[in-house]
Amino acid sequence: MPFAILDEVKIYYEMFGEGKPIVFIHHLAGSYKSWSQQSYYFSKKYNVLVYDLRGHGRSSVPLSPYRIEDHVRDLNSLLEYLEIKNPIIVGHSIGTLIALDFALKYSLDKLILIGALYKSPDPEPYRRYISIADTYGMEALALYRKMNKEFSSALVENQTAWNELLNVYRDNSPIGYRYAVEGLLLANNYEKDIEKIDSPTLIVYGSDDKLIQNLKVLRKLKNYEENIISGFGHFLNFEAPDELNKAIAGFL
Repeated sequence: MPFAILDEVKIYYEMFGEGKPIVFIHHLAGSYKSWSQQSYYFSKKYNVLVYDLRGHGRSSVPLSPYRIEDHVRDLNSLLEYLEIKNPIIVGHSIGTLIALDFALKYSLDKLILIGALYKSPDPEPYRRYISIADTYGMEALALYRKMNKEFSSALVENQTAWNELLNVYRDNSPIGYRYAVEGLLLANNYEKDIEKIDSPTLIVYGSDDKLIQNLKVLRKLKNYEENIISGFGHFLNFEAPDELNKAIAGFL
């Protein structure tokens, strides 16, 4: 299995196809498998890199909070290890914070933000999530969020999409999740820095994504397009993979 041994962590990654490099950064409690439909689609024209963030999937699980800056350092080290320069960066959810921070520090070709954040979220529900994951496990956390209607109907009513997300949750450990959340809650507020990013950027939300309210701040980007996919929620990679792929391909 392909691992990159970096300064502090071992990062699991997979690569597909040839051409311009495009890197996908997954969501909290995700893994490289979160991008299975994108990996296949884009590998026909691009060199696709998917990987597990520290504390996720098959990557190392260090025993301290994972700040956004830690994830960015891992990503840059992984790109150097693989001799990838000036990639297209695609981030989803927590991955958008990593992508924004990366764009402020390093060279990239284009930036794609899906279900984007620009600062740390409200900590209250996440502390509850940590407690549930610690006590009952990651699958129980997913089921709890489903029961509380925190996922869109487009996700939970599509059995294939739901099972794919559930399997990704199962790939993660409560310990890794705890430290990933603790680091997420320490994230910077990037509102004042967003206007410094001049890379061409695509902002994508599902119309039912509760984070769509962040669009007002993200419109401070210098060079952006936006695409709202109607009838879907936060997990477009599972709920609406074809629509998401077309949105990204149209931008590229």
